[in-house]
Amino acid sequence: MNISYYTIRAGLNPAVGFGYAGQNIVNSLQEMGHTVKFANSKAPVQLNFTQPHHFKLHRGQYQIGYTPWESTKIRPEWRDRFNECDEVWATSDWTAEVYKNNGVTKPIFVYPHGIEKRWSPYKRVLQKGKPLKFLHVGEPSPRKDGQLVVDTFIKLFGNNPEYHLTVKCHGSSTIRIYNSRNELISPDEMYSNITIIKQEYSVDQLVQLHHMHHVLVYPTWGEGFGFIPLQALATGMPVISTYDWAHYQKFLGPLKLRSRLTDAAKEGVPKAVGDAHLGSFYQPDKEHLEDQMVDAAINFKAYSGYYFTQSTKIHEEYNWIQLTNNAFDHIFKKFS
Repeated sequence: MNISYYTIRAGLNPAVGFGYAGQNIVNSLQEMGHTVKFANSKAPVQLNFTQPHHFKLHRGQYQIGYTPWESTKIRPEWRDRFNECDEVWATSDWTAEVYKNNGVTKPIFVYPHGIEKRWSPYKRVLQKGKPLKFLHVGEPSPRKDGQLVVDTFIKLFGNNPEYHLTVKCHGSSTIRIYNSRNELISPDEMYSNITIIKQEYSVDQLVQLHHMHHVLVYPTWGEGFGFIPLQALATGMPVISTYDWAHYQKFLGPLKLRSRLTDAAKEGVPKAVGDAHLGSFYQPDKEHLEDQMVDAAINFKAYSGYYFTQSTKIHEEYNWIQLTNNAFDHIFKKFS
């Protein structure tokens, strides 16, 4: 079958979520034997995988609008653009419910993202004399709250050499702390057990980084899908993360992080988050984050076994080919 795929130029960059997911969607369709061309108005169907105001809707072509989203409200112009499509796809049940509650009347289907085989399971063992290594990924996105991770780590573990925190950034870091002269500095300038990585990594390098660490700490305020926790879980890594938004929340297990819905405009919400979104987010519980980090450290051996055991099941349920076939099955039947 011929399928048209459309996104904006920025959505073609595999270093960001849209590009990474889109690459896997197109690859999956091609592996299944379908022909995928970019913005092909002659194909019977087009998948628009971008934010709704960027959809390119060709007349006479069956249009699918597919977009992740993180908060409880969408802009009215997004609702109207969705309703110009023939059907709408969401990345999770939670996101689908948001679209429905915001006035999207076209049929809504859920097409969750998948996991690549390269995110292989790895049994983590804490070696004697070596630190337990926490990892955070997602800085400088304020929604992922790297600042909270660093502040909590310093409060709990300070310069204790038995613990280490690595913050993997996408190009830059906004995390700052005050030194003794009341100056704002990067935390790795003051704490020898904190590492900030700003350079870009390939996917294989990211997999290796995950294998080298013990626990992912991810107090996100919400995700359209949330590649980062799923990738960590797929490697068998214990994950501390909020969960109400997650399609895969059953796999987040005993280290799930409590949160509460908080209006994006309220004080305490990161400004860049509130400015970009409407509605409410899942604000992570700071005290519970402290409890979960201490618990993960004390009981690491048990958690390592628990999360490693379920990693094979994650690869089975989030197989890109199977998910893509499930999502497109009714389209194949309608147009083949």
